[in-house]
Amino acid sequence: MVKGALNLSRLLTDEYAGRILSLTFSQARSVQEICAISGIPIAVAYRRVAALEAAGLLRCLRTEIAPSGKKCKYFICQVQVARLTFREGSFEVEVEWKDQGREELAPMPSFRT
Repeated sequence: MVKGALNLSRLLTDEYAGRILSLTFSQARSVQEICAISGIPIAVAYRRVAALEAAGLLRCLRTEIAPSGKKCKYFICQVQVARLTFREGSFEVEVEWKDQGREELAPMPSFRT
């Protein structure tokens, strides 16, 4: 499997990443909200959010600034459908994006081993 596809498949099958994607599927949430709802440890949540964002599976929808000056980012899931299949001796990863019209979120090609 192509290294990027392998990393993407690991991320898609990670329990914490799955919870984060589920919680942000229809509503933007901050990392603090995600942790409060899911019980994911804060450090783990920040690492997974960073990995999901780097992979394009999650994006920052908005940033709010609290009266204290602290920034709070709200993230939303960008995945409509993700498939990991094993066909004819090879794994394939396919992602269908929620917003097909966005250039930076173009459909990802399948990757084979």
